[in-house]
Amino acid sequence: MTSAIEERVEKKAPAVLTEDLSIGDMFEMFTGEEAEGDLKAGLGAEELSELRKKVPRAISWSSVQESVADSLAEAMHVSVLATLANGWKHYTMFMEDVRRSRSNPEVEIVSAIADHSIHSTLHPFVDVRLGGKTVHEIAFDVSLVTTIRGLLLGLKKGEIVSVEMGDCEWTGKIAVAEVEVLERKLKKLALPGHLRLKRGIAIPIS
Repeated sequence: MTSAIEERVEKKAPAVLTEDLSIGDMFEMFTGEEAEGDLKAGLGAEELSELRKKVPRAISWSSVQESVADSLAEAMHVSVLATLANGWKHYTMFMEDVRRSRSNPEVEIVSAIADHSIHSTLHPFVDVRLGGKTVHEIAFDVSLVTTIRGLLLGLKKGEIVSVEMGDCEWTGKIAVAEVEVLERKLKKLALPGHLRLKRGIAIPIS
């Protein structure tokens, strides 16, 4: 028997990579519920019992939960393509093409990157304050592992202006105080073919 959540997932149109796709969208697209609801469900006292012990009793635990959920939601608005671009800048041949595109601003250069995986992690945190002073810092990780095959990047004036991928798979995890609260197993991302960006992604050259 198909569950209600599975039925909702089947009815949803496949999420397609766009320049506005966020990390939060990635976590939401393969469930029947919003990721925010999943996050709040995973921030209970039982899962984070050790963290709760470190928070002074004078501070409302519910307000700490809410602050963590809000900070995570903000972190998950980060663009997926911007996150991937941050990983691509570590490829020597790609950076050589970026330099060429800056030297030849009238020409669009297509840079081919070999099949690869990018490990991306965001490290937001929440300060728990009492009497104007920080009494505890809650650190958490939002991590993605993205495996890409058949990648072509169009470059102009040192910016990525187009993206074309043959295949893209990813896994994602969110952990608070080293306790995993949300995970998405290996998923495929639907690709649009040749994606022309309305806003180029600048690649800084050190």
